[in-house]
Amino acid sequence: MNARSLKYAIVLSETRNFSQAAQQLGVSQPTFSKQIIALENDLGLKLFDRNKSPLELTPAGEFFIGKAKEMLYTEEQLHKTLEQFKTGENGTLTIGVTPFRSMALMPELVKKVKAKYPGVKVVLHEANAGQLRKDAAEGICDFVILNLPVDDPGLEVTPIMPDTLVLAVPDNLASALEDPEKAAGGTIRLQEAKKLPFVTLGQGQELRQLLERLCAVDGFYPDISAEVVSITTAWAMARAGVGAVLLPLQLAEMESADGKLRLYPLQKGLYSRQPAVVIRRGQYISEYADYAIELLKQ
Repeated sequence: MNARSLKYAIVLSETRNFSQAAQQLGVSQPTFSKQIIALENDLGLKLFDRNKSPLELTPAGEFFIGKAKEMLYTEEQLHKTLEQFKTGENGTLTIGVTPFRSMALMPELVKKVKAKYPGVKVVLHEANAGQLRKDAAEGICDFVILNLPVDDPGLEVTPIMPDTLVLAVPDNLASALEDPEKAAGGTIRLQEAKKLPFVTLGQGQELRQLLERLCAVDGFYPDISAEVVSITTAWAMARAGVGAVLLPLQLAEMESADGKLRLYPLQKGLYSRQPAVVIRRGQYISEYADYAIELLKQ
């Protein structure tokens, strides 16, 4: 039993298919199958029930995969810790981040990290919040950035600069506001925008839920003109005049300089989301990861 056989078993437990697992690992299926059979023979136990389709883990397999992940994680942390004893400043910094935050935060952060640690390769693992929570729990990234709350005792959480949310109104739809002459940059009550069509994210996504809660406080349900998956698509829809959208100020300011959108902070305080750096508890933090985290806290 070695690290390679552990990794093979873990990938098979995730794909539940020999050919897909072999393809993911870049090996032939016969080679992959031999490795799994050798592992089971070495253990004297069947880890996978091949009579099921897709195949399933046996009880022994469930236990083994959990321990295998812990063993590989410990080995990875050992290698990362030993890097600090090497001369030079080489290594890889892997950051888990949503596509929006990657676009808004990462260019400047990566530039500063590379300036201080030119030998470090920065890898941005862009994924949705659900996947990032899973990655944080498994220690796949040096750190991930998630919105609070993060209620998991196995994770360490460090708040960073909050996202301020604003209502972005297409210039061609501003006449539907209760006060059409309201200057961009002035605060607004969502009730003043109740006649506007809205572009929203899908059901269950955080910004959609927040918009509906805030509209409910003002006594109406938003007229949803379009439903999209990503914040950047919502922004593009707003710029095209499809509808108003609740956006993080960072994105709205960065992309609306052409005057197609009017930005209005909400009157009941500057609503914000609180993002945080999230790390698996006990995970090794390299010098350059620590530097990146300090940049995010500023």
